[in-house]
Amino acid sequence: MAYEMRISKAGINVLTATDPNNFIFHSAYNTFKILAEGKALAQTVDANPKTFTVAHAQSSIPAVYAFAKFPDGYVALPNESDRALTGGGDRYWLVEVDGTYIYFIFYQGGSGNYNVDIKYYIFETPGS
Repeated sequence: MAYEMRISKAGINVLTATDPNNFIFHSAYNTFKILAEGKALAQTVDANPKTFTVAHAQSSIPAVYAFAKFPDGYVALPNESDRALTGGGDRYWLVEVDGTYIYFIFYQGGSGNYNVDIKYYIFETPGS
């Protein structure tokens, strides 16, 4: 199943502004403003699973969207397996959010230790 998403600034489907509050996420269900964005670069996955934690500084549990870039250049969304790229191992990752933190949970699979770059976006949630 494919999901369509568009991120736009002032009605234009491009990412050109530097202020994350200028961006809006449009989905079939709702429209959300990006409240913050961040990076966690060169995080070492040396355990199975390995969790990286980032405080989100929101007053309620936000929606979070993230990407991970692996050493071989592969960019994956949470829950996306890259089984073919790791020679049979199942290297994948998850995102969980609570009232204080975002948790990025990585599973090594058959790839051994590696560093990963994480890029994440924090969205407003309805009623917040």
